[in-house]
Amino acid sequence: MTSNVFSANNLSFSYIDDNPVLKKLSFKIGSGQLLGLLGENGSGKPTLFNIIKGVHTDYEGTICRNFSPSELIALPQTINLSGTLKNYEVFDLICCFNNLKASQAKGILKSRWSEEFFHRFEKIKLKRTYAVSYGEKRWLLISLMLGLCDRAKFIILDEPTVGIDIQYRMLIWELIDKVVKEGRTVFFSTHIFDKLARREVPFLMLSQAGIKLHSNIHAFMLSCFHAFMLSCFHAFMIAEHAQTPEQAFISAIMPRRVND
Repeated sequence: MTSNVFSANNLSFSYIDDNPVLKKLSFKIGSGQLLGLLGENGSGKPTLFNIIKGVHTDYEGTICRNFSPSELIALPQTINLSGTLKNYEVFDLICCFNNLKASQAKGILKSRWSEEFFHRFEKIKLKRTYAVSYGEKRWLLISLMLGLCDRAKFIILDEPTVGIDIQYRMLIWELIDKVVKEGRTVFFSTHIFDKLARREVPFLMLSQAGIKLHSNIHAFMLSCFHAFMLSCFHAFMIAEHAQTPEQAFISAIMPRRVND
């Protein structure tokens, strides 16, 4: 039976003198699992990540972390790199953090990176970070982090492919798949449905109603369709509802109205 790297029971959190951000959430993240997190802006996704990472400790409920601090790495949505660094120096820093010589790191990357990764790195390695786009910086950090941080048992990615060109976005997902097949856990937030729509990827839906696990995007669309059927009296409206993942997402986060 698959163990869990993280679990929460009746997890709630509020900022000082503010309404609750998270309300009695119960969920599990399995070991060696690729799991997504969907939710509208303001639903508490960064707050949830911060609780998992140990940044916020004044929560209510119980949580269980089955990993040490050294086994967790997290990539935030906003990346700030010194503009004076050259991109090969970012590579050197990540090698240093992981106690790797450059030759060792290149050997590891050969087992995980495709030729396209190496080709792109060669094109930007001599440029300073200020001279490349946000998407290129993000691509570089994710590619190096996933490729070289072998001690990480649990990886949190906040919007991992935002700003990245579609061809390299797909390569990133292929790299994530390799990491998961090695037995590591990847928990990611996204508002881009390509990964969820193309693969059988389970995800948690975070909304004002709480948190709910969906086995894949198709099950999510079906549940939204059924919920709408129960709250709508007009068959022609049903036929127009939740035909795409985006419509299902809107249905899940918008309050349902009966007899509008």
